[in-house]
Amino acid sequence: MSRAVKLKRGTRDFAKPRGKVSLAQPRWDHGASGPANRIGLVAEDRGPRDVKTGKVINPNGVKGVRRVDMLEIYHSRGWISDRGYTAGERLRDAWAATQKSKGMDWSAERVDSTPRPDAMIDIQVERVSRLTRVTRCIQRGDEDILWAVVGEGRSVGHLPRYRAQNHGAGREHLYEALDRLADAMGC
Repeated sequence: MSRAVKLKRGTRDFAKPRGKVSLAQPRWDHGASGPANRIGLVAEDRGPRDVKTGKVINPNGVKGVRRVDMLEIYHSRGWISDRGYTAGERLRDAWAATQKSKGMDWSAERVDSTPRPDAMIDIQVERVSRLTRVTRCIQRGDEDILWAVVGEGRSVGHLPRYRAQNHGAGREHLYEALDRLADAMGC
């Protein structure tokens, strides 16, 4: 047999013997893999939680990802209070609602007709009004830090005045700003 035939049939020295199959671990879909798409993603086990221990039961090793913003990171580290976190979530949710489209009600019967244009305008006006009500509670001087952390999901260190050695002062300002927002909102 010639060398070309041996290589074609897979009888090289380093080829795995037949009968032994190795399967790679399943690569669960974690979304786009580009560096910009991976910012703020945390891989974690998926499955139901054990009622007694609170841990995730995951016998199959399924992993999923979820996006974690800076507000949640600061809360998990204890840098902001529970009240401040709740107020920050309300501000973030009000801002995020203004970025959504009308959506589609898939449970309703579909009819070929043009939608009433006023309905979408009413929905958007309500969303913007909700954001306005929440932003009225923001104290003067807290706007920059709240929009950076809550609205844009950036860290305190992205603001020029809180870079490097001033990061601690920025964390304190964020803590106080969120507590003032919680007081004004009645959280």
